[in-house]
Amino acid sequence: MYRTNWGIGHGLKYILEAHKGPFTGQGHKGLYEILTTLWHAQLSLNLAMLGSLTIVVAHHMYAMPPYPYLTTDYGTQLSLFTHHMWIGGFLIVGAAAHAAIFMVRDYDPTTRYNDLLDRVLRHRDAIISHLNWARIFLGFHSFGLYIHNDTMSALGRPQDMFSDTAIQLQPVFAQWIQNTHALAPGATAPGATASTSLTWGGGGGDLVAVGGKVALLPIPLGTADFFGTSHSCIYDSCDGIDTSERCSICS
Repeated sequence: MYRTNWGIGHGLKYILEAHKGPFTGQGHKGLYEILTTLWHAQLSLNLAMLGSLTIVVAHHMYAMPPYPYLTTDYGTQLSLFTHHMWIGGFLIVGAAAHAAIFMVRDYDPTTRYNDLLDRVLRHRDAIISHLNWARIFLGFHSFGLYIHNDTMSALGRPQDMFSDTAIQLQPVFAQWIQNTHALAPGATAPGATASTSLTWGGGGGDLVAVGGKVALLPIPLGTADFFGTSHSCIYDSCDGIDTSERCSICS
Protein backbone atom coordinates (compact mmCIF):
# COMPACT_ATOMS: atom_id res chain seq x y z
CA MET A 1 0.00 0.00 0.00
CA TYR A 2 1.12 3.58 -0.62
CA ARG A 3 1.07 6.38 1.93
CA THR A 4 2.29 9.89 1.19
CA ASN A 5 4.29 12.18 3.47
CA TRP A 6 1.07 14.08 4.22
CA GLY A 7 -0.74 11.06 5.65
CA ILE A 8 -2.86 10.44 2.58
CA GLY A 9 -3.50 6.79 1.81
CA HIS A 10 -3.02 3.63 3.83
CA GLY A 11 0.11 2.10 5.24
CA LEU A 12 0.49 -1.68 5.25
CA LYS A 13 1.81 -1.59 8.83
CA TYR A 14 -1.32 0.13 10.11
CA ILE A 15 -3.62 -2.18 8.16
CA LEU A 16 -1.93 -5.28 9.61
CA GLU A 17 -1.91 -4.01 13.18
CA ALA A 18 -5.58 -2.97 12.97
CA HIS A 19 -6.67 -6.57 12.38
CA LYS A 20 -7.45 -7.89 15.85
CA GLY A 21 -10.14 -10.31 16.89
CA PRO A 22 -11.34 -12.33 19.86
CA PHE A 23 -9.23 -15.36 18.86
CA THR A 24 -6.14 -13.64 17.48
CA GLY A 25 -4.78 -11.80 20.55
CA GLN A 26 -2.63 -8.92 19.36
CA GLY A 27 -3.38 -9.84 15.77
CA HIS A 28 -0.68 -9.10 13.23
CA LYS A 29 1.26 -6.73 15.45
CA GLY A 30 4.94 -6.88 14.53
CA LEU A 31 4.38 -8.80 11.31
CA TYR A 32 5.35 -5.77 9.22
CA GLU A 33 8.75 -5.60 10.93
CA ILE A 34 9.27 -9.34 10.31
CA LEU A 35 8.57 -9.02 6.60
CA THR A 36 10.72 -5.92 6.16
CA THR A 37 13.76 -6.77 8.28
CA LEU A 38 14.08 -10.57 8.20
CA TRP A 39 15.19 -11.71 4.77
CA HIS A 40 14.19 -15.35 5.02
CA ALA A 41 10.62 -14.43 5.97
CA GLN A 42 10.38 -11.98 3.09
CA LEU A 43 11.95 -14.45 0.65
CA SER A 44 9.53 -17.17 1.77
CA LEU A 45 6.51 -14.97 1.09
CA ASN A 46 7.82 -13.83 -2.29
CA LEU A 47 8.68 -17.38 -3.37
CA ALA A 48 5.20 -18.61 -2.42
CA MET A 49 3.50 -15.85 -4.41
CA LEU A 50 5.79 -16.26 -7.42
CA GLY A 51 5.39 -20.04 -7.39
CA SER A 52 1.60 -19.78 -7.30
CA LEU A 53 1.65 -17.23 -10.12
CA THR A 54 3.92 -19.50 -12.20
CA ILE A 55 1.45 -22.38 -11.88
CA VAL A 56 -1.39 -20.08 -12.97
CA VAL A 57 0.69 -19.00 -15.99
CA ALA A 58 1.27 -22.67 -16.88
CA HIS A 59 -2.48 -23.28 -17.06
CA HIS A 60 -3.35 -20.05 -18.84
CA MET A 61 -0.64 -20.53 -21.45
CA TYR A 62 -2.58 -23.30 -23.18
CA ALA A 63 -6.11 -22.11 -22.32
CA MET A 64 -5.47 -18.54 -23.50
CA PRO A 65 -2.26 -18.73 -25.57
CA PRO A 66 -0.40 -15.41 -25.98
CA TYR A 67 1.11 -16.20 -29.39
CA PRO A 68 -0.87 -17.27 -32.48
CA TYR A 69 1.39 -20.11 -33.67
CA LEU A 70 2.14 -21.48 -30.20
CA THR A 71 -1.18 -23.28 -30.19
CA THR A 72 -0.32 -25.44 -33.21
CA ASP A 73 3.08 -26.49 -31.87
CA TYR A 74 1.80 -29.12 -29.47
CA GLY A 75 5.20 -30.31 -28.30
CA THR A 76 6.33 -26.79 -27.40
CA GLN A 77 3.09 -26.07 -25.60
CA LEU A 78 3.30 -29.25 -23.54
CA SER A 79 6.95 -28.53 -22.72
CA LEU A 80 6.11 -25.00 -21.58
CA PHE A 81 3.31 -26.28 -19.36
CA THR A 82 5.58 -28.89 -17.76
CA HIS A 83 8.41 -26.35 -17.44
CA HIS A 84 6.29 -23.80 -15.58
CA MET A 85 4.64 -26.42 -13.36
CA TRP A 86 8.05 -27.71 -12.24
CA ILE A 87 9.31 -24.18 -11.63
CA GLY A 88 6.20 -23.33 -9.61
CA GLY A 89 6.60 -26.47 -7.53
CA PHE A 90 10.26 -25.79 -6.79
CA LEU A 91 9.50 -22.19 -5.83
CA ILE A 92 6.78 -23.25 -3.39
CA VAL A 93 9.08 -25.86 -1.83
CA GLY A 94 11.73 -23.14 -1.57
CA ALA A 95 9.19 -20.92 0.19
CA ALA A 96 8.63 -23.63 2.79
CA ALA A 97 12.37 -24.13 3.22
CA HIS A 98 13.06 -20.45 3.84
CA ALA A 99 10.06 -20.23 6.16
CA ALA A 100 11.60 -23.05 8.19
CA ILE A 101 14.96 -21.24 8.25
CA PHE A 102 13.19 -18.11 9.48
CA MET A 103 11.42 -20.03 12.24
CA VAL A 104 14.63 -21.71 13.42
CA ARG A 105 17.15 -18.90 13.06
CA ASP A 106 15.33 -15.57 13.12
CA TYR A 107 12.10 -16.01 15.07
CA ASP A 108 12.41 -14.99 18.72
CA PRO A 109 9.42 -16.07 20.84
CA THR A 110 10.62 -14.01 23.83
CA THR A 111 9.94 -10.74 22.00
CA ARG A 112 6.63 -11.82 20.48
CA TYR A 113 3.80 -12.65 22.82
CA ASN A 114 0.13 -13.29 22.12
CA ASP A 115 0.16 -12.20 18.50
CA LEU A 116 -1.37 -14.37 15.79
CA LEU A 117 1.87 -16.21 14.93
CA ASP A 118 2.58 -16.92 18.59
CA ARG A 119 -0.93 -18.27 19.18
CA VAL A 120 -0.70 -20.51 16.12
CA LEU A 121 2.63 -21.93 17.30
CA ARG A 122 1.26 -22.59 20.78
CA HIS A 123 -1.65 -24.53 19.27
CA ARG A 124 0.45 -26.29 16.64
CA ASP A 125 -0.09 -29.81 18.03
CA ALA A 126 -3.87 -29.50 17.80
CA ILE A 127 -3.63 -27.85 14.38
CA ILE A 128 -1.31 -30.54 12.98
CA SER A 129 -3.51 -33.37 14.27
CA HIS A 130 -6.60 -31.82 12.68
CA LEU A 131 -4.72 -31.27 9.41
CA ASN A 132 -3.65 -34.91 9.43
CA TRP A 133 -7.28 -35.97 9.66
CA ALA A 134 -8.13 -33.56 6.85
CA ARG A 135 -5.42 -35.10 4.66
CA ILE A 136 -6.71 -38.62 5.37
CA PHE A 137 -10.23 -37.50 4.45
CA LEU A 138 -9.09 -35.86 1.21
CA GLY A 139 -6.88 -38.80 0.24
CA PHE A 140 -9.59 -41.42 0.72
CA HIS A 141 -12.18 -39.35 -1.10
CA SER A 142 -9.92 -38.63 -4.06
CA PHE A 143 -8.53 -42.14 -4.54
CA GLY A 144 -11.86 -43.64 -3.55
CA LEU A 145 -13.52 -42.29 -6.68
CA TYR A 146 -10.91 -43.95 -8.89
CA ILE A 147 -11.15 -47.20 -6.91
CA HIS A 148 -14.92 -47.12 -7.33
CA ASN A 149 -14.62 -46.67 -11.10
CA ASP A 150 -12.03 -49.45 -11.40
CA THR A 151 -14.21 -51.81 -9.35
CA MET A 152 -17.36 -51.08 -11.33
CA SER A 153 -15.45 -51.50 -14.59
CA ALA A 154 -14.05 -54.86 -13.43
CA LEU A 155 -17.55 -56.02 -12.46
CA GLY A 156 -18.96 -55.02 -15.85
CA ARG A 157 -21.20 -52.28 -14.48
CA PRO A 158 -20.36 -49.13 -16.51
CA GLN A 159 -23.72 -47.60 -15.61
CA ASP A 160 -22.54 -47.28 -11.99
CA MET A 161 -19.27 -45.51 -12.81
CA PHE A 162 -18.60 -41.81 -12.39
CA SER A 163 -18.66 -40.47 -15.96
CA ASP A 164 -20.57 -38.11 -18.21
CA THR A 165 -22.76 -41.00 -19.41
CA ALA A 166 -23.47 -42.54 -15.99
CA ILE A 167 -23.11 -40.92 -12.55
CA GLN A 168 -22.10 -37.36 -13.35
CA LEU A 169 -19.88 -35.13 -11.22
CA GLN A 170 -20.02 -31.92 -13.21
CA PRO A 171 -17.75 -28.98 -12.27
CA VAL A 172 -20.71 -26.64 -11.91
CA PHE A 173 -18.75 -23.69 -10.54
CA ALA A 174 -16.13 -23.84 -13.32
CA GLN A 175 -18.92 -24.15 -15.89
CA TRP A 176 -20.61 -21.10 -14.38
CA ILE A 177 -17.35 -19.12 -14.67
CA GLN A 178 -17.01 -20.22 -18.30
CA ASN A 179 -20.55 -19.17 -19.13
CA THR A 180 -20.08 -15.86 -17.33
CA HIS A 181 -17.00 -15.05 -19.42
CA ALA A 182 -18.68 -16.20 -22.62
CA LEU A 183 -21.76 -14.02 -22.04
CA ALA A 184 -19.93 -11.00 -20.57
CA PRO A 185 -19.22 -9.20 -23.89
CA GLY A 186 -22.92 -9.17 -24.74
CA ALA A 187 -23.67 -7.30 -21.51
CA THR A 188 -20.60 -5.10 -21.11
CA ALA A 189 -19.71 -4.52 -24.78
CA PRO A 190 -22.81 -4.89 -26.97
CA GLY A 191 -20.77 -4.16 -30.11
CA ALA A 192 -18.45 -7.10 -29.53
CA THR A 193 -19.06 -10.09 -31.76
CA ALA A 194 -17.19 -12.70 -29.72
CA SER A 195 -15.95 -13.44 -26.21
CA THR A 196 -12.40 -12.82 -25.10
CA SER A 197 -11.43 -16.43 -25.86
CA LEU A 198 -12.98 -19.36 -27.68
CA THR A 199 -12.08 -21.57 -24.74
CA TRP A 200 -14.97 -20.05 -22.77
CA GLY A 201 -17.44 -21.55 -25.25
CA GLY A 202 -20.52 -19.75 -26.47
CA GLY A 203 -19.07 -19.36 -29.95
CA GLY A 204 -21.40 -21.81 -31.63
CA GLY A 205 -18.78 -24.57 -31.62
CA ASP A 206 -16.33 -22.59 -33.76
CA LEU A 207 -12.67 -23.45 -33.79
CA VAL A 208 -9.52 -21.83 -35.12
CA ALA A 209 -7.31 -23.96 -37.38
CA VAL A 210 -3.90 -22.97 -38.74
CA GLY A 211 -2.33 -25.10 -41.45
CA GLY A 212 -4.74 -27.93 -40.85
CA LYS A 213 -3.96 -28.04 -37.10
CA VAL A 214 -6.43 -27.10 -34.38
CA ALA A 215 -5.22 -23.91 -32.71
CA LEU A 216 -8.11 -22.98 -30.45
CA LEU A 217 -11.56 -24.37 -29.71
CA PRO A 218 -14.04 -24.36 -26.84
CA ILE A 219 -13.08 -26.47 -23.84
CA PRO A 220 -16.25 -28.17 -22.53
CA LEU A 221 -15.84 -29.27 -18.93
CA GLY A 222 -17.14 -32.57 -17.60
CA THR A 223 -16.64 -35.28 -15.02
CA ALA A 224 -13.09 -36.10 -16.14
CA ASP A 225 -12.06 -32.44 -15.77
CA PHE A 226 -13.59 -32.39 -12.30
CA PHE A 227 -11.64 -35.54 -11.37
CA GLY A 228 -8.32 -34.34 -12.71
CA THR A 229 -8.44 -30.77 -11.45
CA SER A 230 -9.89 -31.54 -8.02
CA HIS A 231 -7.38 -34.29 -7.35
CA SER A 232 -4.49 -32.12 -8.52
CA CYS A 233 -5.65 -29.39 -6.14
CA ILE A 234 -5.99 -31.93 -3.32
CA TYR A 235 -2.44 -33.17 -3.85
CA ASP A 236 -1.11 -29.61 -3.93
CA SER A 237 -3.06 -28.77 -0.77
CA CYS A 238 -1.68 -31.83 1.01
CA ASP A 239 1.85 -30.83 -0.01
CA GLY A 240 1.22 -27.35 1.36
CA ILE A 241 -0.15 -28.79 4.59
CA ASP A 242 2.86 -31.06 4.92
CA THR A 243 5.38 -28.27 4.41
CA SER A 244 3.47 -26.06 6.87
CA GLU A 245 3.61 -28.83 9.46
CA ARG A 246 7.35 -29.20 8.98
CA CYS A 247 7.84 -25.45 9.42
CA SER A 248 5.84 -25.44 12.66
CA ILE A 249 7.69 -28.49 13.96
CA CYS A 250 11.04 -26.79 13.24
CA SER A 251 10.04 -23.93 15.50
